[in-house]
Amino acid sequence: MASVRYIVADVDEAVAFYRDNLEFKIDKHNPGKFAALLRDDLTLYLSAPGAGSGGQAGGDPKPGGWNRFMIITNEVDVLIERLRRADAEIPR
Repeated sequence: MASVRYIVADVDEAVAFYRDNLEFKIDKHNPGKFAALLRDDLTLYLSAPGAGSGGQAGGDPKPGGWNRFMIITNEVDVLIERLRRADAEIPR
């Protein structure tokens, strides 16, 4: 089991993106502030800047950052097309 925390500009928009395009399931959702999403053995925590304990331990957190995780798929072309339709930025 692994967990990753992302600070996002819009929690609700991020929930919809991960749910609709990357097959995450919603575990918890406090609209506008926080969400916990599940996919296989990964828990993805989404927080608004400064929401809850997010960013209280040093610095001023902002959306973005360096956390990463991988999605394993046998249908990479299908996934890439789905993400492009969702206006995701995909490097060529």
